[in-house]
Amino acid sequence: MSLASLLAGLLGLMLPLWLAAGLADWLCHRHSRIDHTSGPGEPALHLVLYLLVASPVAIGLHFSINALLLVFAAACVLAHTAVSVWDTAYAQPRRYISPLEQHIHSYQDMLPLFALALACVLHWDALANPLWNWQMRPQAPPWAWGVWMALCAGLVMIIEELARCLRAARLSR
Repeated sequence: MSLASLLAGLLGLMLPLWLAAGLADWLCHRHSRIDHTSGPGEPALHLVLYLLVASPVAIGLHFSINALLLVFAAACVLAHTAVSVWDTAYAQPRRYISPLEQHIHSYQDMLPLFALALACVLHWDALANPLWNWQMRPQAPPWAWGVWMALCAGLVMIIEELARCLRAARLSR
């Protein structure tokens, strides 16, 4: 097995692990009754966090990985980190964040960074000669539908949480 195929396998493992951490976090939010504590502001931040990670993945499903996509992904990962800090600062005074949930957050924060690092290693040629590698070339990898289904499942969890919080806020008025 080559180093490139090993790294590609690890990169393919990052998204399912990130989504599994998202499911575990969603379960923690249900347990802590996020809909009656922090309200719709927190799941709105979760939607932003999700879109910051899902956007480069979705674009990568349709276009070949090049310097432009890697720079965009790096900007999204940095923004994800900043919004993650904002999310915790927002939630902490409004509800109890258990040690388990805090541990889950560490996976949600670090997996996008690890995936970006692996993508950079796998596509080092795009970074080594970035001046000629900014054109977006369409591609359709054979596993794209599975990734789309996983991305949709993650989005459904966030939308459900946001809808639950909006419903609770409306009923409490």
